[in-house]
Amino acid sequence: MTIIERLEEKVTRQESKVARETEKLAAYKEQLETAMFATFKRRQSISHMSFEEALDHAFGKERQFDDSEFRKDEMSE
Repeated sequence: MTIIERLEEKVTRQESKVARETEKLAAYKEQLETAMFATFKRRQSISHMSFEEALDHAFGKERQFDDSEFRKDEMSE
């Protein structure tokens, strides 16, 4: 077996591994999104928080609202 043939086999094996890991990653991402959304829905349903507050709490982000952009949109309507 030549070095080229060995390298071709290694490349083929690695491509196969990458494909399997990519599928696993997609499944994990989907599970994470599902869990995050379920957490959000649960917290929103049992909380006095507003929709925005619950969304920020569930996803761990503070969203900044630029009201100058909002005013521009209102003025253009």
